[in-house]
Amino acid sequence: MKFMAQIEFLRHMALVSLIVLILCTTASPIFASKNCDFPAIFNFGASNSDTGGLDAAFAALSLPYGETYFHRSTGRFSDGRIIIDFI
Repeated sequence: MKFMAQIEFLRHMALVSLIVLILCTTASPIFASKNCDFPAIFNFGASNSDTGGLDAAFAALSLPYGETYFHRSTGRFSDGRIIIDFI
């Protein structure tokens, strides 16, 4: 009996997931906004970004200094690109 309830639950979850997937893929062009037209983005730092501001007070004393992607020291504690680089 418990097995049949689990199967029924999985069936309902699959159906709900399919409906959400269809709604997300068809609704995105409808609600998409026009291209953003702004000159700059100011990021003051957060847990998902390493803008190098901490380096002004406390230098990054160990590798990688952000050198792998940019091929020069960026003053970042992280290596490579971060989210703000893609925006």
